Amino acid sequence: MKLYSLNTKLDFGEYKGQPLKDVFMKDPEYIETCILENPVFCFTDNIMEKLEDMHDEFAFSDEAVEKLGEKYEIYEEEENSFDENENFSADDLKGLGIVDDSFDDDYDEPGGSGGFYDDSDGFGF
Repeated sequence: MKLYSLNTKLDFGEYKGQPLKDVFMKDPEYIETCILENPVFCFTDNIMEKLEDMHDEFAFSDEAVEKLGEKYEIYEEEENSFDENENFSADDLKGLGIVDDSFDDDYDEPGGSGGFYDDSDGFGF
């Protein structure tokens, strides 16, 4: 899912490379069609309100408003699950060998800087 702002350039279709707000001013029905048919096209309710304020003669359909709300919920779920899966604890990093697990173990030797380094990798800490 891609979250668009007013200035985000479309990366698909006939208006590729043009900012969302510019496309909306030229062709608001195209943006509504994108909401309804493009599964990864999403923006917030706030952006929807700003777009409608910019174009007095256009209002998004109830179907588009509902679809956009559903997409935004999916976007938030994806963002939250991404954060949970991508944040590793110190124990996770130790298990991956990214963080030295302790000082004064069989793998550590004093380094020249007064710290320790894991001599199995040869990187100083």
